[in-house]
Amino acid sequence: MSESDSVDQESPEINEAEGDTPEIKYEEPSAEEQDWREDVDEDKEEEKIKDPSPEEMLAEVKQEAAAHYDRYLRSAAELDNFRKRTARMRSDVREETLRDMLLQMAPVLDNMRRALDQDTEDAEGLKQGIELIYSQFNAALEGYGLKAVKAIGVPFDPNLHEAMLEVEDAENEPGTVVQEMEKGYELNGKVVRPARVIVSKAPSTGESPETGDLNG
Repeated sequence: MSESDSVDQESPEINEAEGDTPEIKYEEPSAEEQDWREDVDEDKEEEKIKDPSPEEMLAEVKQEAAAHYDRYLRSAAELDNFRKRTARMRSDVREETLRDMLLQMAPVLDNMRRALDQDTEDAEGLKQGIELIYSQFNAALEGYGLKAVKAIGVPFDPNLHEAMLEVEDAENEPGTVVQEMEKGYELNGKVVRPARVIVSKAPSTGESPETGDLNG
């Protein structure tokens, strides 16, 4: 093969390599690239935003303080109204309770007045009248939850009784209430006044029974 043939064979490659520059085509950016560019543009816009001035910051703080103070005033007013309503409700309940009690006690007072107005020497009849009034009075009090504390014949209970004296007693077990000096009362199951009582103790070996104070 001659040199000319060799050159001719290589020429197409050289011409192809040295040919015109191929045209560069513009491709539309993908959706992901577009979103990324938009995010970058937004970040740049945010960076351009200036920080608020001291005057603007002070105005904002004053506005927030005014809002908090307004809420405080509203809460204080609501609390004051609640207290007034509660006081009014308590007053109404107290008045209604006293009214009901008066209506329950009125018949008792009427019977007492009738007993006092009678001019009689019948002691037994007078006693029965007083007992009737007493029962009626107790029934009225029980309607409000007030009951007498049981005392005589039951074991002494410091939660219900107040021992005034201790006496020797051979008929009852030691520590039994044998006498009631003042009645005690419970209101809705709570003791409002203990019963003042005398309590039995075992007889001594002495000649005669002795009495004495439990605290002595």
